[in-house]
Amino acid sequence: MESEDELESLPSTSRGRRALSMMAVSVLTIAVAGLAYLHPDLGLGAVLHLNSAPGGAPASERLAAVDFVTPTIGWVVMERAPQTFAVMHTTNSGGTWTRQLVGPAGTIGEYARFFDSTHGVLVLLGPNGAMYQTSDGGATWSLHALTAARGDLLSADFVDADRGWLLAQDPTEGETLIRTVDGGKTWVGLGNPVLYSDWAYRVAFADPSNGWLYSQSPEPYAYRSGNGGVSWHRVPLPSPPAGWPAATGGSISSGEFFVAVHPTQGEGVMATVIAVAAPDGRTQVGGTVLGFPPLRVSSFDGGRPIVLAYDDVSPDRYSSIEHPNKSAYVEVLPLNQSQLSSVDGGQTWKPILTPAPAGSIGYVDALNWWWIGSGAGATTSDAGITWTRIRSLGVPEPMPGSLQFIDSSHAWFGAMAGPRPLVETTDDAGIHWSMALLPAVSAP
Repeated sequence: MESEDELESLPSTSRGRRALSMMAVSVLTIAVAGLAYLHPDLGLGAVLHLNSAPGGAPASERLAAVDFVTPTIGWVVMERAPQTFAVMHTTNSGGTWTRQLVGPAGTIGEYARFFDSTHGVLVLLGPNGAMYQTSDGGATWSLHALTAARGDLLSADFVDADRGWLLAQDPTEGETLIRTVDGGKTWVGLGNPVLYSDWAYRVAFADPSNGWLYSQSPEPYAYRSGNGGVSWHRVPLPSPPAGWPAATGGSISSGEFFVAVHPTQGEGVMATVIAVAAPDGRTQVGGTVLGFPPLRVSSFDGGRPIVLAYDDVSPDRYSSIEHPNKSAYVEVLPLNQSQLSSVDGGQTWKPILTPAPAGSIGYVDALNWWWIGSGAGATTSDAGITWTRIRSLGVPEPMPGSLQFIDSSHAWFGAMAGPRPLVETTDDAGIHWSMALLPAVSAP
């Protein structure tokens, strides 16, 4: 394969057996969602069956997204039964909260992003995609049906109040990427961003031109666009020093790769690659990707079929927060997972290791990252190649994908302390952290 193969976005066409396969996966994920979860940015997870606690949110509520634009001004999205969401706003670092918006939840989640203290967008994901917008800090919202996105709306990403992308999966036509440059007044179809043999699950843009995809392919390559999604290039990813790991009893040479690539800051990029060996019916080894998110891979354990669920294969500042149901999935350490980082827009890559598989990573800039886990933290100044010694922190484990930076001193993340959703903040580069509990969301 050439170092970079350009792929023009293809018009949507019927995909025969591939479409039927996607429909089967959709049935599975919808069934799981209906039974266990009202959810990320695109996805499936699990309702947390929690006990009520005095002073905290009721058991039916959970934290779904966190986004702050200054050290004091921010929003959170709460998910609550029965199948609703609520947007909460603070202007004093979580001292007080105001409920600004309540509505039916997206079947597979909500995408939320705020660009400054006045402009923000919230997209409902699933078969009935819709978009809320505000230009007065959430005091009022306008609702728009996203009829241009046919089928299930899988992913949304905006870089400012005007420019954004939607990735949809039509049951018969395959993936379609659409773009707006006028805040959703009009949308332009950009076709299918991936090859016929591949799948696209999420779109993530660093700026109006440069974007990446989460994708599934028979080879380890990423998808990148440098012209706002009009065309996409396949970018081969180097193998780890010891080669690509093999699934137990099988080789990934005939399997598939789940590749999650997203920008960190500037020219920085982080990639997570999960290799899955092709199933072998005679020996019952190998597996297959079932869906995303959370990433679920069917595998075998001594001939017993199991499902491996990954909490968050690559933390993303503006993705919904995933939390797999531990009673429904087998929770394991990352299997056959490799991670890479780039500081030159994906031209060169280096293997990295995170301090632990759990927790969350946030990016100050392309080189300087933080990792925070349960009561612990570490930093890197070389884009994840080396990390400082893990030090003790008096904080709960962040929800994956929730750690975000306002600047090098101010950061926020969301967490669940038992049944109580909360946010944590620092104003001294992580030396000290303050907790703000979220209030219960009253019925609309």
